[in-house]
Amino acid sequence: MKPGLKTLIIGIALFILGGFVIPFLLILPIFLNESSEQQFLIPGSKKLTVQEPSRYYLWNDFQTVFKGKSYSRSESIPDGLEIAVTDGAGKKLDFQSDTSISSSSGSSSKNSIGYVEVSEPSELLITVKGASEKRVFSFSESIFQKMFLAILGGGAASMLVAFIGFGLGVWGVVKLVRNKPSESGSQGESNP
Repeated sequence: MKPGLKTLIIGIALFILGGFVIPFLLILPIFLNESSEQQFLIPGSKKLTVQEPSRYYLWNDFQTVFKGKSYSRSESIPDGLEIAVTDGAGKKLDFQSDTSISSSSGSSSKNSIGYVEVSEPSELLITVKGASEKRVFSFSESIFQKMFLAILGGGAASMLVAFIGFGLGVWGVVKLVRNKPSESGSQGESNP
């Protein structure tokens, strides 16, 4: 193998790994994990288990399919709804209103209602009371913190790998170019 060719191949492989593969592998699981949300009808309640401490959002799934039935409701929730989230010991968690996030996927659309901070794995009971037509709410872990960490940490790592790959690629090209003239020059000198 020509000197420099191996360096060039390693450089290209690292550049592709850092530029495309690492970001894809870091971000894909975050989006796949979003399917762990739990839907339920309101007014009503839902018992569920959270496995890890995090921020969990309550969503208004205003366009969705739930248990084979299509729901299309207004984006705003009715006035006067009472929302309570309690842990397994019956302690009421502090529900923070936050309507700043919306999400669409295919024919489903939702917007945030608020969130709770869960400090340890626990059984939760979400209760929504008030005068409302049947509508679908969901509850899921916030992917934004994980996404931020993946972009910050993973982005830095992938940029570093891509930069090293680019540098090795350039060095491989330089070695290939340097060796071409010296090989022909040394052959000319050894054969008088």
